[in-house]
Amino acid sequence: MAGAPVTTLHDFQLSMLHPMCKSAPTQAAGLLDRIGATSADTAVAQARWWFGDATNNFTTIAEYVTAWGAPDSEDIERYDEREIRSARWDLPFWPGMQFEFRAIGPRHLFHRMLRQPGVPAPQLASIEDLIPWSCTKEEFLGSGLGPFDEDTDLGSIGNRIDFEAVDPESGRRRPYRARFDWCLLQSVEPVRCRRPLPSGIVPRL
Repeated sequence: MAGAPVTTLHDFQLSMLHPMCKSAPTQAAGLLDRIGATSADTAVAQARWWFGDATNNFTTIAEYVTAWGAPDSEDIERYDEREIRSARWDLPFWPGMQFEFRAIGPRHLFHRMLRQPGVPAPQLASIEDLIPWSCTKEEFLGSGLGPFDEDTDLGSIGNRIDFEAVDPESGRRRPYRARFDWCLLQSVEPVRCRRPLPSGIVPRL
């Protein structure tokens, strides 16, 4: 892709922020104010990343190193004959967080947001601890909350996880739904239980 444009790490973070302007508007607005950008800037960055940029088509970590510079940390793990290389870049938009690419095989890249080494994970003891941007998907699944019922893949950037937790008002367990963008928690909302249909009634399709 010689000569094709590439997204800088700064612009990539803007593109990550774009869906969060809707899923976590209060936190996104505060970040935009801090960095001196607008939601329109995030829309432009997202459009470039997905539709007009060579960077999104990269298939190797080496290409991201060329575009973004040396990663802040990296390592190589070996499982039998398989080699897994990981490279992580610090995210100034989200202090204490990193973006990681993991290469499994020659052309398979996986990504996630995670905490920088040495940054403590949050204590997630109750539903009240689950505020937007408070935890990653992995930290959420590793908490004492749950049980976790369903993990729905919403595409390249999102996940929706249904789970149960104690309602702080009633003291009873009830279903909730957590939404993640780029593996970062965006919102948690209660889910209304569907009542079973009376016998003999068929739902409309």
